[in-house]
Amino acid sequence: MERRTTKNRYLPSHETHVLKYYDGEMLCSTIYADFTAQTVVVENQTVPPIKTAFGNNLLPAWEDFQRFLEERCIPRQRAGLREYLEALGLEEYDPLAIIEKTGGRMAEDQQWLAIEVIK
Repeated sequence: MERRTTKNRYLPSHETHVLKYYDGEMLCSTIYADFTAQTVVVENQTVPPIKTAFGNNLLPAWEDFQRFLEERCIPRQRAGLREYLEALGLEEYDPLAIIEKTGGRMAEDQQWLAIEVIK
């Protein structure tokens, strides 16, 4: 399976999401995720790799993207997870749905995500 897609060309039959990853007000990475083909392309806008979505990994695989999403959510094993999901209006643990509700904000940093769906 090819891991790179062309960010400027979206296939109309594919579900594509554009995720913009910020540190405060600074855009750090733009992630183009094709959920149909399960491919991801990242474009970093900042120099320090620690501020980017995938660090030094410029060619992330779909699995890297899935791990990144989970890292921006409450852990699956956290006590009170069911109540947290209910408060968000979610029935199950779905990292993308959680990020859509929370912006992927974590207490320990200033990073967050904005998501645009292109169909």
